[in-house]
Amino acid sequence: MLQYKNIEDREEMMNYHRARDMINLLIYFPELSPILDLTIVKSLEDYYENYEELKDLKGERNDTLITKPSMKSVEGSGKNPDIPSIFKRVKELDEDGVLILFRLNHPFSERYERYAGISLAVSVGNAIYIEAVGKGFDGREVSKGICVHERYVIPWLNLRSCHISNFKDYRTYKISDDLYEQTRIDRIQFLKSLHMPIEKIEKEVPEKYEDIPDFIWQDIIQNILKKLPVMEEELISGNLIEFAISGHTEGKRFLPWQIFDKTRYDIGRK
Repeated sequence: MLQYKNIEDREEMMNYHRARDMINLLIYFPELSPILDLTIVKSLEDYYENYEELKDLKGERNDTLITKPSMKSVEGSGKNPDIPSIFKRVKELDEDGVLILFRLNHPFSERYERYAGISLAVSVGNAIYIEAVGKGFDGREVSKGICVHERYVIPWLNLRSCHISNFKDYRTYKISDDLYEQTRIDRIQFLKSLHMPIEKIEKEVPEKYEDIPDFIWQDIIQNILKKLPVMEEELISGNLIEFAISGHTEGKRFLPWQIFDKTRYDIGRK
């Protein structure tokens, strides 16, 4: 077992793809991260040996070593995970597969209850490229390139003058009603595959696309976009020049889970 609270464990934790992404967020934007008690468990035996300390960590993600390709996500509903079953699936995919366990600093929300999933691709000194999906969706769609509902491009030199009153001026794309309908169908099918209640899913995922609310964009402007120019030298010195901040909203805030660095994020795909 490796724990972020143990300083001597952190270097080894950085040897795992998703753990490194989550730690990058804790390093550079600690006030945004919703993650508490970040822990890596390497086997089911490891889990049982430390069960009393781990039993209340309900958040989970699978991961593998950075010397190997990133693992396919073992998807779950996110609530009360069946750890033995998940570990079995993880080890079938990769013998070096591990589970990242954690707590959240906010009440648990269902995957269909969120206002948006958002990824901000940052090219320091050049521009910010934003891809987002709306209500009932989350970070899965944008981080995996499955679909996008809104896109924005903000030149680096415009970050200081970017405000909610002119934010929509930077929008370069909004999905059409026809295209949105198919993304809604796909999203509902995915959530159904996680055994979520169909009546709630269909109610929460709008039939017609609804713009992401201004209060979400205001939160991002205040807590990310305005801070990036101030952090420019720090980011460059940390060799974090091209990266993406990715995650979903919780309530009226954007609480991303990770920073993908340039080895994990293809900024050119936009």
